[in-house]
Amino acid sequence: MQITKSLFIWFLIGALMILAFNMFGTTQIVDNKVSFTQFVDLIYEGKVKEVTIKGEEVLATTSEGKKIETAIPKGYDKIYDILTDNNVNVKVIPVENHGWIATLLISWLPIILFIGLWIFMMRQMSGGANRAFSFAKSKAKVYLEEKPKVKLDDVAGMDEVKEEVKEIIDYLKDPQKFQKLGGRAPKGILFYGDPGVGKTLLAKAIAGEADVPFISASGSDFVEMFVGVGAARVRDLFETAKKHAPCLIFIDEIDAVGRARSGVSFGGGHDEREQTLNQLLVELDGFDSNEGIIVIAATNRPDILDPALLRPGRFDRQISVPKPDVKGRYEILKVHVEKKNIPLAEDVDLMVIARGTPGFSGADLENVVNEAALLAARRNKEKVGMQEFEDALDRIMMGLERKGMAITPKEKEKIAYHETGHALVSVMLENADPLHKVSIIPRGMALGVTVNLPEEDRHLYSKKDLMARILQLFGGRAAEEVFYGKDGITTGAENDLMRATELAYRMVASWGMFDEIGPIHVSVNRNAGLFSPQGEPQISEETARKIDEQVNKILREAYEKAKNIIESYKDAVVAIVELLLDKETITCEEFFAICEQYGVPVKNRCRNKEVNVISESSTPDAPAGTLPDPV
Repeated sequence: MQITKSLFIWFLIGALMILAFNMFGTTQIVDNKVSFTQFVDLIYEGKVKEVTIKGEEVLATTSEGKKIETAIPKGYDKIYDILTDNNVNVKVIPVENHGWIATLLISWLPIILFIGLWIFMMRQMSGGANRAFSFAKSKAKVYLEEKPKVKLDDVAGMDEVKEEVKEIIDYLKDPQKFQKLGGRAPKGILFYGDPGVGKTLLAKAIAGEADVPFISASGSDFVEMFVGVGAARVRDLFETAKKHAPCLIFIDEIDAVGRARSGVSFGGGHDEREQTLNQLLVELDGFDSNEGIIVIAATNRPDILDPALLRPGRFDRQISVPKPDVKGRYEILKVHVEKKNIPLAEDVDLMVIARGTPGFSGADLENVVNEAALLAARRNKEKVGMQEFEDALDRIMMGLERKGMAITPKEKEKIAYHETGHALVSVMLENADPLHKVSIIPRGMALGVTVNLPEEDRHLYSKKDLMARILQLFGGRAAEEVFYGKDGITTGAENDLMRATELAYRMVASWGMFDEIGPIHVSVNRNAGLFSPQGEPQISEETARKIDEQVNKILREAYEKAKNIIESYKDAVVAIVELLLDKETITCEEFFAICEQYGVPVKNRCRNKEVNVISESSTPDAPAGTLPDPV
């Protein structure tokens, strides 16, 4: 009320000032106002030099330079004769008749503009206040009537996980069933796993099956540059959830706000994020109970979450969502094909594709199906065939073909020797994955690729498996040195050397596979020296020296073995290179035919015909997978 009165007073003062300006703003400065009689006497005395007449108003200038003002009586026209007879310079300004409307506008237009400006400012102030209050509102999306239409049947490849979450769905549908026996539903469920495995899809399926309100938010929605905003949004999120209980809250990428708090911060702390996390901890398990509210969170990085967030009572269930196995991959492919109504040719066998794609996530498999459909449409086919699936896998794993890339014949020959070296070494090793194809067609960032494919899902790798992988990685560089000399080696082996070195370090320092170092696990960050990213020393200088010596020994011995293999069968390498330069891509059968012709003692075999599909089997914990070997 007091603010309104002050604004009204200022408005009144402004209106009076404008009115005064209209009344007096155009008035010229005069020295004296005289009566008409005095004005006429001055004319007869010859003291008036110049006169300006506007209607009944007269402004005169005397011979002394003074300005005087008077008014002519209405209808008294003799004044003009008097002025003329006394040689006074007369200037007449005609009076314009605007009408009462124009006069009113001219007089009151400034006041009207002032009122409009005042109203505009008031609205801006009111809108700013509303925005200030809405800034602390949660950005979560609330689905009431339009709940997610995804069901558990639409989620394939994770049968064990679906069985786990059915309990949550049953509780949301009939909470009394569990409460009468003294049980309570988990307050929080954390889904964690690799990107693309279906964590968000599973949360939507739970909401769709439970038929309860679903509130979706992202971890980044709570973090702002202003301290306190995130905590306010968390409070608002749970207040909204209480109004719609029982309901589900889904927080995607919770690591954005749930990262572990540091005890001491050297200028790198984030007070806003920590306050938001503290508020989230209180809402999950504080004095106020949130009955009927279940929180589902998803993250790719559970290792960095705060321990207080993961304890029972907050996130009671921590469910790992793994990459699908063969059966799961088949079900995922089937779901995507049926969901998109993709017509398949008779030669397509989804089980063959599933067996040939170990290590693929659900998102990867969806991309395979989509790429195959696009290729079939581009080729003007009515159905998607097996060839389209194979080409789609080629594109996803190795990149798009760059047949138009200008490569000199000499460079092409070196690429062929490099890839043949990889392939020849791999077929000479029992523990290497079966060879699938060799190509010198540039794809993506690679100038050529050698593809080795496993015949089944692998979860453990032995020391022999890993050593075979290092030998295969060195096959390309070894072939370059054998045929072009030490001065003829190229930069094409950079990726091979990087992966071989990384693999050797992990064998020595992480997996304890060599007696010289012992069965220990140490954190070795070669970019940070002897210290971990947190600045805590992990290994001594002596241990680091021993690790470096052992890694160097492994790499040198493996390289010499690879070079000996190439030197022993140079004729076979030359024959394979000639065929490769001619066809650009050769299959495992063609490769083995030349090996047999030149007496190469092959210890491996071609991949099973039933699974003759390109795949990728590498996992984060097993870098000895079957990624292509770029030059």
